[in-house]
Amino acid sequence: MLFVVMLGGKHPKATIEVHDVQFVVAERLESAYAQLREAWFGSPAGLHIDSWMQVDGVEQYKVEFSPLAPGPGAPRLYFLNLGGYEAATFGEAHRYLLVVARDKTEAKAKGKRQMLAHWHKAHTDALLDVDDCLPIDLLQGRYVHLVPGPHQGIEQRNDYIILN
Repeated sequence: MLFVVMLGGKHPKATIEVHDVQFVVAERLESAYAQLREAWFGSPAGLHIDSWMQVDGVEQYKVEFSPLAPGPGAPRLYFLNLGGYEAATFGEAHRYLLVVARDKTEAKAKGKRQMLAHWHKAHTDALLDVDDCLPIDLLQGRYVHLVPGPHQGIEQRNDYIILN
């Protein structure tokens, strides 16, 4: 199963909590804790999960894994970090999405359409941008394949799970 995990914790050079997103393959989220601790760039003390997604499928595609790379032109899975600024709110707001696209340009366009449809009070003075567009291709030696068909979608949770 594919998990997308938002880690939170401390870094010696940061004055506030920092975050990172990791992609792991595991049978259960708990089975991925060691991988997540190993991937963390900050201080081990206080490392925690702030939110996570368990991904069985996206759009009309089921997520599967194979030792073989997908063929040319196959649809790819992208993680989008959408950022924007809202009037009277300090700091940048974010929304995280998974989309299926043929390339980064298509993925960014899909993300912006979804952002504009769901952003709270989106209007012309809200600055919207795709901060990051990451292809999710190869995880732990296996390639992500998107296969048309039924699936369970995405289970998403906001949580606070300490990892040390």
